[in-house]
Amino acid sequence: MARGARLPEKGTAEPRRVVWQAGKVLYRVHSRRRDADRFNTTVQDHHFGGARFDSTPNDEYVYLYAAPRPVTALVERLVRDLRFDGMGNPRILPRKEVEGKRLSQVRLARDVTLVSLRSVPDLNAVQQSDRWLVDSNASEYAFTRRWGHWLRAEADWAQGFVWSSRLDHPNESLVLFDSRADSDLVETTGEPPRELDDPDGLRWLGGKLANYHVEIGPPGGAHASWS
Repeated sequence: MARGARLPEKGTAEPRRVVWQAGKVLYRVHSRRRDADRFNTTVQDHHFGGARFDSTPNDEYVYLYAAPRPVTALVERLVRDLRFDGMGNPRILPRKEVEGKRLSQVRLARDVTLVSLRSVPDLNAVQQSDRWLVDSNASEYAFTRRWGHWLRAEADWAQGFVWSSRLDHPNESLVLFDSRADSDLVETTGEPPRELDDPDGLRWLGGKLANYHVEIGPPGGAHASWS
């Protein structure tokens, strides 16, 4: 397994840099309790919950996940834990997973330098023999977070990582890091957010997820069809 029995030694990574220019538009799915340009301050448990490259007590920072394509942001946040039943039915996204969430547009407020994890050679450069670091399921996130912390120390010049989305390959997903929630790395664009849990938002979201063979379940029971 690519994560290995232990982390590599300090100084053994040769991370590849990529610069994304100020003004690049990104999309993120987030709680409506958090402003579109505000980073997540949650320090996750070492072992349970959280996402691929979140902060833990081993390495505390604020973070923001986003993608250049709105649908990539949607599937990375909402579809990552859904599985097919083997009977030919669509995957069902429980309505509760959409409650209180919105899709917002932001843009980079300044140039950012990222560690590229988009290709196998990029991953080889950081001691990964395959795509495990960016393709593993949520059951492995305790390990990907720890690897991410090691990589942050190896690339202390980086403001984030960019990789090819597991769920919307080959389109890109990224995480940005900073030290405070009101980071100056991103800013709002003035585009109104899309509320995902109101009737219009649910219809729109259902249409976007249909290509991924996902349907949204109504409150308390059978799934809804968006055809």
